[in-house]
Amino acid sequence: MTSPAFRPRSGRETRAPRPGLLTVAAEAPAVAPEEFLRRASRSFREIGPVGHLWSPSGGMQCAGWGVARRFEIAGGAPFVRFPGGNGDGDPDMHAGVALDQVAAAASALFRELAGAGDVPLRLFGGLAFDPGPGGAGSRTSDWNEFGAGSFVLPRLGYVADGDAAHLYAVVDATAVGVAPEWRRRLERLAEDLDPVGGVGSGANGNGRLGELPEAANALDALPGILRSLDRPAASEWLQRVEELRGEVLSERLQKVVAARAVELDLDRPFGIDDLARIAGRLRHSMPTCTFFAFLRGGSIFFGATPELLVRRRGRRIETQALAGSIASDLSPARRRELERRLLESRKDRLEHDVVVRYLVERLDQSCGAVAPPDPPEVRVLPNVMHLETPIRAALPETVEPPHVLGLVRALHPTPAVAGRPTALALAAIRRSEDRDRGWYAGPVGWFDGRGDGEFSVALRSCLATRRRGLLYSGNGIVADSDPARELAETNLKLDAILGAWG
Repeated sequence: MTSPAFRPRSGRETRAPRPGLLTVAAEAPAVAPEEFLRRASRSFREIGPVGHLWSPSGGMQCAGWGVARRFEIAGGAPFVRFPGGNGDGDPDMHAGVALDQVAAAASALFRELAGAGDVPLRLFGGLAFDPGPGGAGSRTSDWNEFGAGSFVLPRLGYVADGDAAHLYAVVDATAVGVAPEWRRRLERLAEDLDPVGGVGSGANGNGRLGELPEAANALDALPGILRSLDRPAASEWLQRVEELRGEVLSERLQKVVAARAVELDLDRPFGIDDLARIAGRLRHSMPTCTFFAFLRGGSIFFGATPELLVRRRGRRIETQALAGSIASDLSPARRRELERRLLESRKDRLEHDVVVRYLVERLDQSCGAVAPPDPPEVRVLPNVMHLETPIRAALPETVEPPHVLGLVRALHPTPAVAGRPTALALAAIRRSEDRDRGWYAGPVGWFDGRGDGEFSVALRSCLATRRRGLLYSGNGIVADSDPARELAETNLKLDAILGAWG
């Protein structure tokens, strides 16, 4: 169903009320967003290499290429007290912007773009799991191109809502003839995307959303995996889990999340065509998850996450506790038995309840009006099942809803990815893990000029940098944890990406 708030006319352009930016929009065919990214990265190579994909199981499909405005967040300060800037050299944007101040700075930008009409302009990006001291970039260089965080208003964007889709460009309003030229370029791109009337087709001869790309020939294959290495080695990770469990048994911690990585050596560089292929595969294999991807220079961070951090739609706010897991099974009878075991597991219920209590407490402090959560249900994914509890708040008219970035600030990192108490869990993670998590398990998503937005937790993910891939996985450690079982469950989560790799 087409959103009534999004009906730009073909070829429409609108000028900002102050000099600087111009928005041009054109209708386009509805295709998978990664198909837009493939075409844009070739036809508009000069404005890259920054881009994104955002493909939830329901709702608008979005993609972007290039930078119209950017807010960078520098690490090394406590969470939400970061210096930053927009990356475009505006001196007034480099004055020590904290995360909550990014919302205010972005609101000023959106006011400048108030003339954009019905085009749903959004900033896309994310934050490192741990952008504070001892966190992002302090131990390894894997995430240098991502840093502690950034949010980008794309130069060139694509939005599809059902069968309605549009292209837009946010460009320099002062250049002579910019609007007609960009209108022509958008119309050519729309023709190229059309799988019927144009030359465009999907990454495997199929660009329609929801259709499975087929590996028709060798060119459709992802880079081959020459070697796979555990980081750290499995035996070392088991020892670290036992040490973390000791901190829980000593009652220093209620829970802590231990993460590990698998490093892939590839036979060729991982590129945008490969991203398009794996996006289609992951949407097919994990249809209830949100597929995301962020491109920064020569690196691509992508994944298919089952976990919502926070969603704000006006006065309605939603989050989700997703913690406690068990292997799934193709047999319905066996799966029902596993669901029962998960619901009755003392260890998993404890791990889950820690997350629920934290989210209810933090959301209540931020906005109040939190509805009492129902008992957990079982979320079934292809090879793993999780305990899941939706948590919602509906604010009365007398209460001004916080900006979604304020909610991100309040909720991240949850005990589902860090632990409890938060500060002690983060300190334990920094001591235990010798590789930065980077944006893995951090908040990724979007926000708009109204303060609405949606952020997910970047799980089931991979960082691909040229001929190298880093896959991440983690598990919550409580007093009853068995290190060998935790290792097995991290392997199940890693299979989400490895299975799609083929």
